[in-house]
Amino acid sequence: MMKKYVLGILLGLNIVIVAIILVWSLKDMKEEKSLQLVDTLKLTAMIKSQENMVIIDLREPDLYGTGRVPGSINIPFEQIENRFQELPKNKKIVFVCHTGRMGTESGNLLLSNDYSQVFNLEGGMAKWSGELENNRSLETALIGE
Repeated sequence: MMKKYVLGILLGLNIVIVAIILVWSLKDMKEEKSLQLVDTLKLTAMIKSQENMVIIDLREPDLYGTGRVPGSINIPFEQIENRFQELPKNKKIVFVCHTGRMGTESGNLLLSNDYSQVFNLEGGMAKWSGELENNRSLETALIGE
């Protein structure tokens, strides 16, 4: 009788341990980092609410100068692999490029290097319908014209 009681308790403990392991595994799967896509409306809202973020324009400097998402900084795609460590891990990082492909690649680079809040502008500048900042608008703001 005592053996059955002990076996029952051991079996019950095993079931509880397996359940805990399964729940823990599912929790880890949910927390897996993935690249998040944003569209014009979402990114515009993020900018207006002054979210703690850095917007990186991956295009060439001449294209960046002619029109960009307001507040973005330029790190050309060919430099991102050597410069991504300059980006803070405690802020949201949003990538912008021509059509989204370079942003996806750059975002995955950051995710594989322990960044957690990484976004890509879906469709890139080809789909951006929001406000544009350019070198002329920046000069006007600086001189007060």
